[in-house]
Amino acid sequence: MADSRLRKCGGAIGRCRVEGFTLVELMVTVAVLAIVAAIATPSFGRMISHNRLVAGGNEMVAAIQAARSEAIARRATTTFCATSDGQTCSGASGNRWLVLATKNGVSTVVRSAEVNPALTVTVSPNVAAGNARISFTPAGFVQVGGRTSGTVAVCAPSLPNENSFDVSASMVRVASAKRAAGAGCRAPGDI
Repeated sequence: MADSRLRKCGGAIGRCRVEGFTLVELMVTVAVLAIVAAIATPSFGRMISHNRLVAGGNEMVAAIQAARSEAIARRATTTFCATSDGQTCSGASGNRWLVLATKNGVSTVVRSAEVNPALTVTVSPNVAAGNARISFTPAGFVQVGGRTSGTVAVCAPSLPNENSFDVSASMVRVASAKRAAGAGCRAPGDI
């Protein structure tokens, strides 16, 4: 036992060097970590909100493009619409949407899209007048009520600047753009 103590202490008893951190060093490290965490937390929250917005917008783009593709592939009218039950169109805007293909009077759910509850979905005046529906003809042309364009917007009210992801369907194209909709998530305009 004496030999092992002598080896650890470099050969001299009483001159052992204690290794480790002092209480002051530990307190300084914890304080620095707390400051870094306090700075990073708000940025992390904004990043999460931004990622939710982009994911919700991308989900809407994919669903509208699927509606157009299915209309052409099935040679049937397809409708992108808000839903409350996941099976039928509800006529009111919400966070849950679906794509219905209708052929010979029979409607089939092709795809559903749901955005995060922290986001708000608003529609343009054309889509609102068209009972919250964007339809595609078998040739792939857009019909929104009696019009040929409409916009659905996904908005993150907690983001300060470009907080809306607008998805527009016009004639035969689907486009997306970001805009500042304000904290109240003002509805998009028609293109």
